[in-house]
Formats: sequence, structure tokens, C-alpha cells
Amino acid sequence: MDSPKFQQHGGPTPAKRPYWKRIHHSPFFWLSAAFIMLAMTIYVLTGNLAYRPGRSAQPPVPVTAP
Repeated sequence: MDSPKFQQHGGPTPAKRPYWKRIHHSPFFWLSAAFIMLAMTIYVLTGNLAYRPGRSAQPPVPVTAP
């Protein structure tokens, strides 16, 4: 379809963009980006996922050995 005999007005054909530039128009890309940002936010706000339900807090580790 890119050959000149199929062109209606004989003008240049628009350049086709590579797939990695078109991916930003996909809803799958934006949904994936939102889930990744949500996961990163949960990871940072929970302090490295250190909060575990049902466990008591451990005493802090001393800076110097006794």
C-alpha cells in the first residue's frame, strides 16, 4: 500500500512511527504504569514492607557492642 500507484494525490506518505513510540497511546501501558506507581508508593510508605500484622516490635539494636 505504500507504493506510488496506491497514493491518491501523489504526495509523500506519512512516516510510520516505531512501536515503542506508539505504545504510549495504549491503555495497557497506562494501566501498567499506574499499577507500578501504586506498588512503589506502597513499598515506600510501609518502610520496605516491614509492617507485619500480629508481630510485636523488636527492641532496637545497640550501636556499640556491650
